[in-house]
Amino acid sequence: MKGFHYHVDLKSHDPSRPLPGHVEMTRHAWETSLHLILRLLGYVLLYEDSLEINGRPLNEDAPYQPAFGKWDLNNQPLIWGECQPEDYKRIKKIATKAPGSNLILVLGSTDLVEPCVAALKRNKLRPGRFKILTFEQEMVDEMAEHLDRRNSITLIQAEWAPSGLQLDFNGLWFESEFHLQHY
Repeated sequence: MKGFHYHVDLKSHDPSRPLPGHVEMTRHAWETSLHLILRLLGYVLLYEDSLEINGRPLNEDAPYQPAFGKWDLNNQPLIWGECQPEDYKRIKKIATKAPGSNLILVLGSTDLVEPCVAALKRNKLRPGRFKILTFEQEMVDEMAEHLDRRNSITLIQAEWAPSGLQLDFNGLWFESEFHLQHY
């Protein structure tokens, strides 16, 4: 399923969270369905004008692409989203090559936060630049099972404090907590 395009129709019933009507995600060779669901959830929760769901390469020296991102007028990343990172040397290189960006790490389980923070510390990455967004693993796993080439998300409600998310994904109802913490 690598290299395929996934179409997602987006609707929001939450007046504080407008969404574009449609996005298309490209699945990279290394990505799983879990990565795509985390990319989609991160994009929906953090959406703002000019946020792109398919990232651009950082530059010729570091051809990494974020899961989602936002760029300034000089084509420098302001927001860089990574889903379920495994290679923290890659994160370190991105943090070095894009010193002005805010890095958002999207994880499919709160159980992954502690190893993530340990990896950030081990790689001597500067605190204050990272946000870690996590979801309940059961929800993410079930959504990944129902990912298709054509999808729809209707966001009913998303609250940061206390955290809560209600949405319809491909005709299935999901209600869950999510967490955002800073490192």
